[in-house]
Amino acid sequence: MPLIGTAGHVDHGKSTLIAALTGRDPDRWAEEKERGLTIDLGFAWTHLGDTEVSFVDVPGHERFLKNMLAGIEPIDVALFVVAADEGWSAQSEEHLSVIDLLGISTGVIALTKVDRVDADLVELATLEVEERLTGTSLQGAQVVPVSALRGDGLDALRSALSGLVGDATPRPGPPTLWIDRSFSVAGAGTVVTGTLSGGSVAVGDDLIHLPTGDRTRIRTIQSHETDLTEVGPGRRVALGVPDLSRGTAVRGSVLTVSGVRTTATTLLVDLQSARGFEDATASRGAFHVHLGSGDWPATLRTIDVGTALVDLDTPIPVVVGDRCIIRDAGRRAVVAGGVVLHPFPERRRRAAAAAAERLRSALEGTPDDVADALLETAGVVELARLATASGGGVPQRSVVAGTLAATRERLEAATEQAVAAARAHHREHPLRDGIPKAELAAASGLPPEFVDAVINARPELEAIGATVAADGHRPGLSPSHEAAWHSVRDLLSEAGFSPPRATELISDGELIHVLTRRGTLVQVGEFLYLPDTLAEVEGVLRTLPTPFTVSEAKDALGISRKHAVPLMEWCDANGVTRRSGDGRAVRD
Repeated sequence: MPLIGTAGHVDHGKSTLIAALTGRDPDRWAEEKERGLTIDLGFAWTHLGDTEVSFVDVPGHERFLKNMLAGIEPIDVALFVVAADEGWSAQSEEHLSVIDLLGISTGVIALTKVDRVDADLVELATLEVEERLTGTSLQGAQVVPVSALRGDGLDALRSALSGLVGDATPRPGPPTLWIDRSFSVAGAGTVVTGTLSGGSVAVGDDLIHLPTGDRTRIRTIQSHETDLTEVGPGRRVALGVPDLSRGTAVRGSVLTVSGVRTTATTLLVDLQSARGFEDATASRGAFHVHLGSGDWPATLRTIDVGTALVDLDTPIPVVVGDRCIIRDAGRRAVVAGGVVLHPFPERRRRAAAAAAERLRSALEGTPDDVADALLETAGVVELARLATASGGGVPQRSVVAGTLAATRERLEAATEQAVAAARAHHREHPLRDGIPKAELAAASGLPPEFVDAVINARPELEAIGATVAADGHRPGLSPSHEAAWHSVRDLLSEAGFSPPRATELISDGELIHVLTRRGTLVQVGEFLYLPDTLAEVEGVLRTLPTPFTVSEAKDALGISRKHAVPLMEWCDANGVTRRSGDGRAVRD
């Protein structure tokens, strides 16, 4: 269902015109009726020909601009209202800037209150409006003179709107509801309202609330005062979501399906200045970002012409391609609009500028293209993060490992670093089989999940157990190492159960590492033993009555306590003995 939204200066007749077109008063609040002033969003609906349409009526007064911004973004057709007796006014210009910055190019101009002026002034007002529209997204829009009180021109306005809504197509994407109001219903719980965009929703559907991440299920649906079991995009809807608290479901939060929208506190934004405010974002200001139905204080840092980093104090729901409005609260003016390019950008100026160029091109494609572009800016990203940031995209030009994706360029660079690291390890540790996989992953700059992909990408690399060798490396003992080993073996055979410390036997730590890895020697605390010697230790222990103490084992083996304690601990750790208190028994 198409959504028509009003825009224009305060008291130019927006609400009166909607009431005349639909037969429904869009002003909901008593204060609005008393003051004759739209304060918050108003809604109505009717048929234009065979098409049912929704209207959203927004405030025109500058004090309620944030309420106007909360309702204008999802519209398909703009109904821009200018009073013939007052002509172009301050909020006329500001509301036109909002429409232009949001890229809304379908609309019609209602020149209202023509009953108060003569034909010449109607013609002059029409010419002024057409001139003001020049260079904006509504340039060339039809201007229709009307009087809501007398009914003049209403049929022509309906005809113009009917032609525009007939060409309107729903915006693609997942079902998304920016919440603009929430309230509690006795016995039913929380109800939220908003304009549904993207896809359809049905009773029983599971949705996720952002930014909290809370999950909820739709219990009831109402649209245009009718209970429904399913509703499509473009309609004003009220969803019963009792799983959410009213305090959570606030204006500016979102209900959508899981995995298609993220939350962010820093945004890379493609900026377009509002007419008359070309340099407004170049200096400091009390900026607010208006996105969807919400607004948040923000700090802007210009990256280059037309690009800025936007920092927020709180996470907001966002997806690449979202349009936003930048308002300077100090000047009380809309100064710029933007398109979200990146929800987790680098802060370095050059990297951010390069990312902006990639994302601008990707926005012309599919969510998959956006996911690819996001990945290219970071090198390695979680697949889930790419999906939520891109609106459900999956990178197509990537290497995937588990839950992560990496660019092929990042993998290629990582393999170069991995080969260099493996070769350096062989030079430093020539007697070892290879570099441990965890160490190789750290050297390559990729998470451990990509180790196998790195190894498989280069023929020079080969996995050997938990290590990786390069260039067919196979460790071997040199003649000097062999001689040292034979000498140590003879010394240990003579020493029996009381060998000297390892450092006194072998000064070459690499040789100790290789011999213990091979099982030729066994490290027991500070000492080295031959495997046969340890087997003899077990044999002696089996002759002892159980349970036996360390002192009894020491006496039986004929050794000092400095050897007995580490030997008993080694026996415990390797399943030779079982300890209970101070006693031990040899395991069967």
